[in-house]
Amino acid sequence: MTGAEVRAVSDTEAIVQDPVTGLFGFRLEMGRDNEGTRVQARRSGFTTAKAAKTEYERLCRQRDAQHPKPRLSDSVQTVCESWVLSREQELEPNTVYGYRWLFGLIYPYVGGVRAGRLSARMVERAYRELEGCGYSRTTLRTLNLVLSKAFVEQVGRTLGARMPRESDKERPVWSLDEARRFGDHVADDRQYPLWRLLLVAGLRRGELCGLRCGDLEPLQGTLTVRRQLVVEDPRSRLRVKPPKSHNGVRTLVLDPGTLELLGPLAAGPASRYVFAGRWGQPIRPDNLTDRFNQLAAAAKVRPIGPHQIRHLIASTLLDAGYGVHEVAERLGHDPTTLMRYYTRVNAARRLQATDRIAELMTASKISPRPPRNWANGATSLLLT
Repeated sequence: MTGAEVRAVSDTEAIVQDPVTGLFGFRLEMGRDNEGTRVQARRSGFTTAKAAKTEYERLCRQRDAQHPKPRLSDSVQTVCESWVLSREQELEPNTVYGYRWLFGLIYPYVGGVRAGRLSARMVERAYRELEGCGYSRTTLRTLNLVLSKAFVEQVGRTLGARMPRESDKERPVWSLDEARRFGDHVADDRQYPLWRLLLVAGLRRGELCGLRCGDLEPLQGTLTVRRQLVVEDPRSRLRVKPPKSHNGVRTLVLDPGTLELLGPLAAGPASRYVFAGRWGQPIRPDNLTDRFNQLAAAAKVRPIGPHQIRHLIASTLLDAGYGVHEVAERLGHDPTTLMRYYTRVNAARRLQATDRIAELMTASKISPRPPRNWANGATSLLLT
């Protein structure tokens, strides 16, 4: 929350409303940790002051409760659950949910082992078993980081387990041909405006689900991303939150075709969701992924999830000559993160770079290469 959030709406004078998004939040002092560092709990993204106050009161009760530290004689599961409980006041609910889900993966293997007897070999064996069950190395690397942190902070032990190495496989991304085939296939789908916006704007799935009619400005031809919907706990409750980072709040200029499709959907109360199910409820992010993969399989393209569209847009726009900051602004990302995780170099561009540097750095004339039929050779983002 910023200094602009000035209107208090509860008896405690703690709940404030963001004048930009209209959402409620608070900041709560939680005391100091074992090292004397000040701890604060910050929450935002509540649609009502009542919901924010309920969470505020829950954290107050948690702050005032005493949680004994686990011992080496306690089980691994006890150590992990106690660590999550101790951090709950400073984490977002969906982050807590994610940590508990990660720990749940390893409980069947070592959850009942005493914390003092857990060895690096036992942990590494569990990682191999989980990878054999189909979990990615990225997931296992995150699990290793969280598990190691929990043991250090709760019982002062360093596990020493080797972190699963990064995957040998490059993250899968569609080609432009696959994106066009998907766009053609979903042209008659009831949610075609949603799929069209995904293909040309690369919004995150939570941002798509969180769009409201007031976010669209038809006269200016713009769409403002202000919030996202997330699944926050095992009961699958939805929560409204600000975008993933401060770069996520952004205004996009829409092409005429997309604007024409969204116009009728956005002609309603500003608070109504643009994309809704048959009963008027907002679309859930997990359901959006499932539907996307179903349609992709029907279109005979790889069902690898909607998030990879962001990677395709980043690489395609960079290949077309747009600057890093321009692409990062469109996707709502930090330029450094964009370059590290979102870009792809296709074969045609790699050969062009090879020939160009040789031409610039030497006096010899470069013989032209014979033409090849590259799968990803197109550089324009004409997805429909």
